[in-house]
Amino acid sequence: MCTSLSLGALDGSKFLARTMDFAFELNGRPTFLPENYKWISSFDQAVYTTDYAIMGTGAKYGNNYMVADGFNEYGLSAAELYFSNAAKYDEKPTEGKMNLVAEEFILWALGNNKNIDELRENLKEVRLIDSDAGVMGQNQPLHFIFSDATGATYVLEPEGNGLILEEDKVGVMTNTPNYDWHKTNLANYLGAQQMSFKAKNFGDQEVIPLGSNGTFRLPGGYTAVDRFVRTAFNRSKTEQPKNAKQAVNTILHILDSVTIPRGVNLKDNGDPSYTQYQTVLDLTNKVMYFVPYGNRTVYSVKMTEDLINNQKEPKEFEVALKQEFATLN
Repeated sequence: MCTSLSLGALDGSKFLARTMDFAFELNGRPTFLPENYKWISSFDQAVYTTDYAIMGTGAKYGNNYMVADGFNEYGLSAAELYFSNAAKYDEKPTEGKMNLVAEEFILWALGNNKNIDELRENLKEVRLIDSDAGVMGQNQPLHFIFSDATGATYVLEPEGNGLILEEDKVGVMTNTPNYDWHKTNLANYLGAQQMSFKAKNFGDQEVIPLGSNGTFRLPGGYTAVDRFVRTAFNRSKTEQPKNAKQAVNTILHILDSVTIPRGVNLKDNGDPSYTQYQTVLDLTNKVMYFVPYGNRTVYSVKMTEDLINNQKEPKEFEVALKQEFATLN
């Protein structure tokens, strides 16, 4: 589970945001990975080096920092989301190509591509392999959303036909089914509207609306289908923010409509699958905003020129996980 969206503000700033909904405790925190960061493929132990600095939600597993979402110094951003019972990877490696497990893909994508066009061109050199060699100990079914400094948004869904970028004109991504299914399903919700419906007659009886009812058709659950529809509606109808700071506030309100409280959704073994954090990535100003589950404070960390030029080792940024309050008296 997870929800992601892209959005732009009137001042031209562009954003990619997501909720991270998962049962396994990822312990992710804002993390900076420098240029020339070396990482080791879990699949074949090949060593790769990033060209560009990355800022994202990271955690160190084994030899590498793994990044679930983030952006690079040129504004290319990405997020990985669960794609259960749908992701299809190559069964065998291809000689002469980069053969990766899915959870390493963002390291390569953000570390070695400046924008969507470069990513599309360079994808031909990469293969995602069906393998349990990754840091999670079993094959992870994932699909990916990308956006760059222009605001162009694309999804990549490994479904056995290669790594192909598809434009995401809705600007939203959740989980299984695939993007095309979700896009078609929106036709079932054309009756949802911002304004209330007017009074109507049933026979000779006039029925007057009881409060606001224009959104009555929107689904209220936490399934991938429900979250996609709700986010697509809210994204398209919410007032466009004027500037970057207002955009962060707007996006967090949209994400709140699909944020899952701990205990509401349980796995078969009883473990809660919940929103471990929210992330808003400002691709224009190179700022990452991070809200952990236990503390609704909005933390920000900027990819500065000083970080890019002088920070030569990975750097984790601490956040308080216990709720902080602003006392007024």
